[in-house]
Amino acid sequence: MYKKSRLIISLVTISWLSFCAVCSHAAPTIFQSGSQQVQLIELYTSEGCSSCPPADKHISALLTDQNLWKTRIPIAFHVDYWDYVGWKDPFAKPEHSQRQRLHQRLGNTRSVYTPGFVIDGREWTGFFNGAAWPRQKSNEPGDLQIVYDKGHVDVTYIPADLPGNKKPRALELQLAWLGMGLDSEVKRGENSGLTLPHNFVVLRSTGSLLRAEDNYHASLILDSNNLPKAERYAVVAWLEDTMSRKPVQAVGGWISLD
Repeated sequence: MYKKSRLIISLVTISWLSFCAVCSHAAPTIFQSGSQQVQLIELYTSEGCSSCPPADKHISALLTDQNLWKTRIPIAFHVDYWDYVGWKDPFAKPEHSQRQRLHQRLGNTRSVYTPGFVIDGREWTGFFNGAAWPRQKSNEPGDLQIVYDKGHVDVTYIPADLPGNKKPRALELQLAWLGMGLDSEVKRGENSGLTLPHNFVVLRSTGSLLRAEDNYHASLILDSNNLPKAERYAVVAWLEDTMSRKPVQAVGGWISLD
């Protein structure tokens, strides 16, 4: 009787372990933009700028927006050009500052400053007078899809039919980790003594060209090792015109690192 009970328990244990092994391999996560253009909101901000906390709070309010990831994607680039004032922003990267300066050189913005908003590739100053977010464009550039599987990202873009004899073009693909619920205790500088909350922070990014001859498909690795600890993470991808740096399409959503 004892041996029989042990056999039953062993079989149950093996079955449970096999079940857990299957469950532990989560299925890939798929995000699709749909055909209509998704609005891309870029915020350029810094912990060394006393005017930035209200803008950070404004973009953070989009966490509860019912259109988040569906028709609107916010991303916050922390810039490093205020670090000299006395506080080094832990989320700032030189490439973020370079991106903002490129917007200015291309005429997408008039100057480089913080807080600075760029929406769908155009400077937006409505934040300073309390305006509502601009409406989503009615363009239908095509469908952008990403398949995320433990840091491996497959990207596919299916463009809408091109009018007339317009030739297909190469597009710049941008891929980024976003962090939510990131708090910083600022010790020095213009925000000294404040604890600043941040959301939609670009923690890490990479890019590649998407070419028509490759059927607008690419496979990339978005490394999640040693990311700053956040309450929640998201992955986003967007396509840009290589000449104007204006977004063509965007997609993204929540990701678990487990």
